[in-house]
Amino acid sequence: MEINTLDLSHLEEAELVLADACAFDRATEVAEEKLFGAAPVALPPGPALAGAASPSAPPAATPAVWDPARTLPAHAFGAWDGGALVGVASVSARWLRVIAVVPRARRRGAGKALLAACEEAARAGGEKRMRVLDQPGNYLAPGVDERNTDTISWLERRGFARAGEARENVLVDVRGNARVSAERAAELAAKAAARGYEVRRARPDERALLDAAAADFGGAWPFELARALGDDPRASSDAAPPASGPRPSGVHVAIKDGAYCAFAAHDGNNRGLGWFGPTGTWPAHRGHGLGEALLLACLVDVAAEHGRCEVAWIGPRPFYDKAAGIIADRRFVPLAKDL
Repeated sequence: MEINTLDLSHLEEAELVLADACAFDRATEVAEEKLFGAAPVALPPGPALAGAASPSAPPAATPAVWDPARTLPAHAFGAWDGGALVGVASVSARWLRVIAVVPRARRRGAGKALLAACEEAARAGGEKRMRVLDQPGNYLAPGVDERNTDTISWLERRGFARAGEARENVLVDVRGNARVSAERAAELAAKAAARGYEVRRARPDERALLDAAAADFGGAWPFELARALGDDPRASSDAAPPASGPRPSGVHVAIKDGAYCAFAAHDGNNRGLGWFGPTGTWPAHRGHGLGEALLLACLVDVAAEHGRCEVAWIGPRPFYDKAAGIIADRRFVPLAKDL
C-alpha cells in the first residue's frame, strides 16, 4: 500500500473511490470541493456576533469572523494498491474533511495510513486537536452520519470521541409540494413589498452583502455567501472554473431603504447538491415574513435541478416544517481527537 499526495490530476479516480466507498453522503458530486477546495480563515470573534441569529444558524461553537483576504488550503492524500487508487483523504487545518477506502481494500491498512498522513499534516500546521467533517464553510456533513456505525467505531478505536450533541439536517420536497412554488414565492415577496421590503436575487458582484453579513453575523457565512453568489476566487479551489461557466447567483436578499435586512442562499456549501443555507435576518426586521419569503425563493431555484432540498445544520426545526414541510431528517455525530 502506497500513500502519496493527491492532486487534481487524480480527480476522476478519486470520484470513483468516493462513489464506491461512501454509502451515506453524495461525496462523488462534490469531490473537488471537499478534497481540494478552500475554507475560511477565522479571526477572533467580535461583539457583533452576540446578536446573530437565523432559521438555520449553526451552533455557536464556532463564533469566528471570516478573513476575506485569506483562506485555508486542503491537503489531500491517496492510497494506491498495485497502481490503483483505493482510498482518499483530505485535511484542512484541524478538520479531517473526508476519508474513504473502497470496500475491497479495507482491513489492509489503507485507512489507517491515510488517517496518519492527515494527522501528521495537521500537526505540521500547529494543530493540537482534530475534528471530523464539520469544517465551517466547507463541510461534507456536520459530522458522521449516525447510520455509519462502522466508520464511527473505526474512528473511536483510533482515539476519536464524541464531541457534543448530535446535529441535524432536514429534507424538504421541492417538487409536488403545494407549499413550494413560484406562485407562492411571488406571493410572499408581494407581502414583503407591502411592508416596504424589496425581495430579489442578489447580483453576482454584490460584495456589499458580504461586508454587511461579516459585520453583523460573522462565522463562515460570508465565505459561503461568496461562493453562492458565483465563482468567487476567494471561496473556491485552485481549479479552473467549470467549462459551463459561472453559476447564477444562488442568493436572495430583502432590502429596505437601501439597507440589507435579510438574506438566504443555496449551494454555498456542497455546490451542486442544492443544499440550503446560510440564511439570516437582521434583528430589527424579524417577524415580517422575510425569512420565509427568501427560503421559498431559494427552494424554487433548487427545484429546477433537484427533487429535494437539504437544509444543513439547522437551528429551529419548526420554521422549516411550517414554511415548507419536512419529509425526512438526518442526524450526525461530531467526533474529535487530541493530536
